[in-house]
Amino acid sequence: MTIRHAFWLLAILTGVALTAQAEDLSDWRLPPVPVPADNPQTEEKIALGHQLAFDTRLSKNDSISCAGCHLPFAGGGGHTPRAFGHGGELGRWAPTWDNAAYAETLFWDGRANSLEEQTGALPGHMGPISSPDEMAGDIQAIVKKLNAIEGYRKQFKKVFGGPATPQNIAKAIAAFERTLVATQSPFQRYVRGEKDAISEAAKRGFRLFRGKARCITCHAPPLLTDNGFHNIGVPQVGPLSEDVGRFAVTKDEDDLRAFKTPTLYNAASLQFFMHDGAFATLEEVIEHYDRGGNPKDPKQDPLIQPLRLSKQEKEDLLAFLKSLTDPRLDRIQRPRLP
Repeated sequence: MTIRHAFWLLAILTGVALTAQAEDLSDWRLPPVPVPADNPQTEEKIALGHQLAFDTRLSKNDSISCAGCHLPFAGGGGHTPRAFGHGGELGRWAPTWDNAAYAETLFWDGRANSLEEQTGALPGHMGPISSPDEMAGDIQAIVKKLNAIEGYRKQFKKVFGGPATPQNIAKAIAAFERTLVATQSPFQRYVRGEKDAISEAAKRGFRLFRGKARCITCHAPPLLTDNGFHNIGVPQVGPLSEDVGRFAVTKDEDDLRAFKTPTLYNAASLQFFMHDGAFATLEEVIEHYDRGGNPKDPKQDPLIQPLRLSKQEKEDLLAFLKSLTDPRLDRIQRPRLP
């Protein structure tokens, strides 16, 4: 038995055990957000990060903001199958920023190790702000620009004790992102004891999630992700002929076309799914898993097997996925900018 097959068996047995003891759902409650010691949360810092995330002045030609690809109404993800930047259409869909606060690595290939690194504001860490194909910003020019704006100059002074720097820009944006957590989703209310917070169909879907549908194999509690990388046989679409995924980071053949397991919170609000936006509905995602992905892909994870779900089971599973939506996160608005 391979390690992956052993993990699959353990996950299924865990799901069965949890189903048998459904009265104890504490393992499914979202934990406190981890906060790095050198970037503590404050209301003022979060507010500053909120502004920066929606400010197009952090890009080349003042044309693109972080929120231009991570739209709240679209579940914090992209509203086109692949993101668009100064390089035109990119090869990957912009994933949700909801619940990214818990991520051990960022990007579809896991090349960043923190929200601060992911911004692209830190020297030596390529990310959306500094990527020539995305926001294409010159971080030193951005720093100069922000420090010339009286409102920002005062805010950075109050929050960090000095002017804007690449490090402080990254810290403020990361602080804001750490507030984007689906704590008020019906499912989270349910596992905290509100037994009527989700429908009977969603409860049946939750049992399927842990059992027959085998979602728990990779979308593990409490974050609904194993923070791992898997090749699940997603069709390659968009401008790239091939996306090697995690392999580009590790150079491990087992990681070829493997991509990060996303969280499922607010997935019902997303407009596209998978690393390349190959699917436009959750129904398509469920059908993909039900048929066993793409068995012709020799690198597909052996965990992906046909599910043979009935029509009713698919509807129940969809009802559960919809219960993961925290509507507050879909209603975040662009703040007033200095």
